[in-house]
Amino acid sequence: MGAIETLMLFYPTIFLLLGIIFGIGYKLSKCRLCLIGLFGYLLANAAFFFFRKGGFAGLEQGATGAGFGVFADLTFVEVVSLLFVPSGYSFVYTGLLLLGYLFTAITLAVSRKNAEA
Repeated sequence: MGAIETLMLFYPTIFLLLGIIFGIGYKLSKCRLCLIGLFGYLLANAAFFFFRKGGFAGLEQGATGAGFGVFADLTFVEVVSLLFVPSGYSFVYTGLLLLGYLFTAITLAVSRKNAEA
């Protein structure tokens, strides 16, 4: 998988699917929306760091990625900075996660309301 496919296809699909799964599993509330948004933001920052530091294998023949070894020698300050310093991708991925969550949760709430009536 190349860099463009990872950033533009793989990560957005994963975050949208996570939002749909959260929407099925949790009812809609402001508290849950904030917690899911925070989880998505932290996960997006970690995923982008994993991508940027070479966690995936490259396109060249015989290439190997570092895998989860990119997180091996991080200090506490580096972990905090990688989780909380925003990037454009982290906002996009968090937005996709929240979009999937809200769409699914609202759809399920409306269908439950219609089933009761």
